[in-house]
Amino acid sequence: MAIGFDQNQRITELSETLTALHDAASGEFKAAFSGQLERLNGWTARIAAIGQVKAGKSSTLNALIGELNFLPADVNPWTTVVTNMRINIPGDPKSGARFDFFDEASWDRIINGDRRVRKAAKTYLPGFDPELLRSQTEEMRAYAEKRLGPSYVKLLGKHHKYDLLSDGLLESYVCAGAGTDQEIQKGTLGRYSSITRAANIYLDIPEYRVPTVITDTPGVNDPFLVRDEFTCQALDRSDIFLVMLSAHQALTEVDVALIRMLSMQGDKDVIIYINRIDELEDRAARIERIVADVSERLKAAVPDASFTILYGSAHWAETAMDESLSDADIREFMTEERVEELNEAHNLDAFKSPRARLYAASGLPMAKKALSAAIDSGSGARFIDSIVAEAQVQIGAMKTLSQRQRNDLQDRIEMYASGRIAECKETIEDELALLAQTHTVINTTNEIVNTELDRAMNDHWVALQREMDQHIANFIRAQKKTVIAMWDGSGNVEETQIDLLPLRIALESAFHRRYETARRALDDTMQVALNNASKAANRSMRGVETQVSMNALPGNSVAVTFATSSKSLRIDLIAQKSWKFWREKDVDLEKTMDGLRRVTAAEVFPATSKMVEAFMATMSERVLAGKGRLDTIAHIVEQSLNDRIKRLREDYKMLAKDDTPEAREAILNRLRNDIEIIDDRLRVIATRESALAGPDADAVAA
Repeated sequence: MAIGFDQNQRITELSETLTALHDAASGEFKAAFSGQLERLNGWTARIAAIGQVKAGKSSTLNALIGELNFLPADVNPWTTVVTNMRINIPGDPKSGARFDFFDEASWDRIINGDRRVRKAAKTYLPGFDPELLRSQTEEMRAYAEKRLGPSYVKLLGKHHKYDLLSDGLLESYVCAGAGTDQEIQKGTLGRYSSITRAANIYLDIPEYRVPTVITDTPGVNDPFLVRDEFTCQALDRSDIFLVMLSAHQALTEVDVALIRMLSMQGDKDVIIYINRIDELEDRAARIERIVADVSERLKAAVPDASFTILYGSAHWAETAMDESLSDADIREFMTEERVEELNEAHNLDAFKSPRARLYAASGLPMAKKALSAAIDSGSGARFIDSIVAEAQVQIGAMKTLSQRQRNDLQDRIEMYASGRIAECKETIEDELALLAQTHTVINTTNEIVNTELDRAMNDHWVALQREMDQHIANFIRAQKKTVIAMWDGSGNVEETQIDLLPLRIALESAFHRRYETARRALDDTMQVALNNASKAANRSMRGVETQVSMNALPGNSVAVTFATSSKSLRIDLIAQKSWKFWREKDVDLEKTMDGLRRVTAAEVFPATSKMVEAFMATMSERVLAGKGRLDTIAHIVEQSLNDRIKRLREDYKMLAKDDTPEAREAILNRLRNDIEIIDDRLRVIATRESALAGPDADAVAA
């Protein structure tokens, strides 16, 4: 099937519209349409496959791209590589791959983490274990150095690039394990994987009608915590999530936490694929129960979200794709797997070919259909809507200015034709003065609102940090009972686990509430400024207020992804130093709680920092777009003013040189020619504005 067909059509049509508007525009309008074209041509559908290790992500993705055994399906837990399959991306090679390596700074960020965590743990919590992520990464780097030898230093920060992806090449960069000395000496399997940060594979697949990046993430909830870190980095760059579940244990607590996290990603789309149904007994009946259970539990966990839930077998899909198997082989396989029972139970289409029936039963056609729908009606549609909204603002402004220019030209033609040159001069000078005054008012208004917006953004940023600090303080106070309960009165210091998941949930909720509050407040400020600027412009240029709005600004919601494992802190109580041998030990509660507070704050620091960064980046993008709308009004007035000044000077210069009927006629001819140019522009605007409004615009208007 064609994936992203509708989106491809919309991109093609919108590109034609923007190109026509660009060619008809002038000045800054031409630059605006050029920028929109650049954004449109650079759009890519970004899909991330995510799930627990052994859920079958790689096998499913192999089926999605139509390549058997392309991605290694049995990846060793050491693998941290994010693999990006770049499909039909403009400017990319048609085939081949590029593998980017770690540099020392990347290693250091993972190994050392936040130094405050290390210092606080050492000073306040003697029983606090070093972070597992650090030891794993140190071992991973040591293994890379051992395996690569002298080449290790030379490869840091570099990359390898290939024009063709030969058999076994991918495994050298993404498939690895701890490895024995004997294994290190033998072959090239996994030779570079411990130093590879990302793999980019270039593919040309006609089935995908839009540029697409499909990311195979390392996996989550694995003892090797580096996976979590790199998976979350990949998710931040994706718009569509394909969540893989195993039919054997379709929805674990980690899966629920993962899906809950993804559901908070604003406008991003989540598709759930329950894999490995071929391994179920009595599968037709069990599948219905599994899907119902997954649906019910997700509704309870994330009541305000909706998900597409699919099921299937990547193994069946790969078998159906295996051209080395004959139709007889496929029939025998289907009989052994009892595929027909599933087809009948779920009323799958009665395809004539056994291979087609097996592929349909695998669920891959439905998965492709769901991905296409997410592109066409989800992330792709939202992107198109944002471009259209920006284009409509520029169209409205250009139409207002062009109509104003045409009216001015027509007035001058009438005045020159009647010989009322003095009156024409006086009228133009009065209007120039009014335009100049309006321009000053609008610029002053914009300067004031820019200052207000910058101050408001800073205030909300400070408020967000204050709220996070308060949640951390509340969390620590709530742990006091746990710490006290640890003390058994016998002088023993018992170990306990402090679960950080409730704190993470509280921080995420506060983050989204604060963003919504900030967005509404900043939107109100920008709308008031827009009203004031439009009112000022309307004194000399009627209709401006109907052409510029604050609709469809980017950043309506904010997305940020965190590590999905629910981390906990293992702590020991700190005893009083002044205890006597004839008395039982007593806990230094104040010092213990202070240590817990410091370590907790430092432990969640990466997540809170990421929240603040996402908050400011998304809000800045929205405010910048809003300021652009305000600048559009100022631009209309400024360009009108400059245009009038230019034309007035040209006319006066010609009349001063030769104030004769012939000279006036020459001016009139030039003015009429200018009107024709503007009329052509207005016709293009009218046609393209109607196209942007959609096929039902004329019916609605009627």
